[in-house]
Amino acid sequence: FTFVSEGELKNKLAEVSFFNEPKIKNASHLVVFSAISEVSLFEQQIKENLPEGSVAYFNSFLKPLPETEIKSWLTNQVYLSLGFFLSACASMGIDSTPMEGIETKKYDQILGLNGYSSLFAVAIGYRDQEDANQPLIKPKFRLDLNQVVQTV
Repeated sequence: FTFVSEGELKNKLAEVSFFNEPKIKNASHLVVFSAISEVSLFEQQIKENLPEGSVAYFNSFLKPLPETEIKSWLTNQVYLSLGFFLSACASMGIDSTPMEGIETKKYDQILGLNGYSSLFAVAIGYRDQEDANQPLIKPKFRLDLNQVVQTV
């Protein structure tokens, strides 16, 4: 995770964030979520930092997989952390806007990420009470519950 609050750096990232530029410039912080880009680095970190059971899990279930599947698994782990991050922000009254609309390779260059690749970013801060995008001012379109939830 990379927390960015410095204005000039935030502006550089905003410029390579497609239509998300204003969200980033108006936020107090931008949090960039990244995944390990080299499986060998991940394996080294597991062996150095985790208990024997976790190392055994990696060796038995992940290591035999093709590298593309391991990288996909690593990416999914970062997305799982996003859910917890957004919930934590909400519990503290901090507004958050997750964004995939970023040029990840340019983010990597700007942030100098070595061994990691950025996946997405989250702009965080406190909302402007005049913001027309607030759900109370401009309700969001949502499908009916029965269209997205199935009970069996």
